[in-house]
Amino acid sequence: MTSIELENVIIEVNGNRLLNDISFKVENSEYIGLLGPSGEGPSVILKAIAGLLPLSSGRILIDGNDVTHTPPEDRHVGFVFEQFNLFPHMTVLNNLLFGPRMRREDIELKTRVAKEIISMVRLDGREEAISSELSGGMQQRVGVARAVTAGAKILLLDQPYRALDAKIRTEMRFEIREIVKELKLTAMHATHETEEAMITADRIAVFNKGNLEQIDTPENIFSKPNSLFVATFLAESNVYESFVESGLARIGKLNLNIGTNLKGKFWLVIRQQAVRLSIEKPTGNNVFKGKITTIRLLGEFIRFVINVGNHFKIISKELLAIRWKNPYQLIGKSIYVKIADSDIFAYPQEP
Repeated sequence: MTSIELENVIIEVNGNRLLNDISFKVENSEYIGLLGPSGEGPSVILKAIAGLLPLSSGRILIDGNDVTHTPPEDRHVGFVFEQFNLFPHMTVLNNLLFGPRMRREDIELKTRVAKEIISMVRLDGREEAISSELSGGMQQRVGVARAVTAGAKILLLDQPYRALDAKIRTEMRFEIREIVKELKLTAMHATHETEEAMITADRIAVFNKGNLEQIDTPENIFSKPNSLFVATFLAESNVYESFVESGLARIGKLNLNIGTNLKGKFWLVIRQQAVRLSIEKPTGNNVFKGKITTIRLLGEFIRFVINVGNHFKIISKELLAIRWKNPYQLIGKSIYVKIADSDIFAYPQEP
């Protein structure tokens, strides 16, 4: 069993609070995504668990044992960095055996273990390859293998795919998760990219300015964001000030049904991909007309900017489907907009 627990962790450096009273638990063999803007929590947590950054207060427990003051080398934690940190002129096998040699461990035994792990991370036949000659994706797999050979049951990944090109980065997100699960490791993965966290994690913890905003499954955290920050950080969104009363939210002269009995001033969040467009008038609530002013192709997606009277603009992001085969002809034309009640999130405006 390998669990990690943070209890009321606070970290301050030079008077700057980096983590603010953080508490949560990572279960055995769970893969947790730590998501947030740069410098606002995720990487700091990994360094604290690894023993690379001291706590100002609180505790860190591994398997129920307090390791708050335990040296990094005694925590049995593997750290995979953005820049691989391999010895570039060593072979794959020698990279894995460097730590055991320094610790004067049984090298014959560790060599057998290392070769098994090399196979498990799908690098069969690459034992004698020079690490600097491997692709970026292969080097990251060597990093995982090195951590496991050293005896780590916990794997900490800090922006592990940031240095890779887009195609390899996409492949590695799936591949490393599969390897971690096969090896039954407990993993924590810091990233700024929502898609990366959604793909890799069993649960996602969202951080903002050193605070833990929400922790939940990818599905729940995306469909039930508990704050304005979480809702807008997870997906490109339209955000409006509105007054809500009797289940209706007013934006300019438009009233939208949001299906709740809230009352007062609220921020409305409508994700761009929840804004549905159609030439023919659809049925149901929250249907209104607008005029398309701008269109941009974004690879597999298409982005529309729509003026709704003189009240406001709304952005729609849809898959590039057959019905938008020649979308530029729609610029300047009217179109119907529909938004489901359940796709509108409301958050109180602070007084």
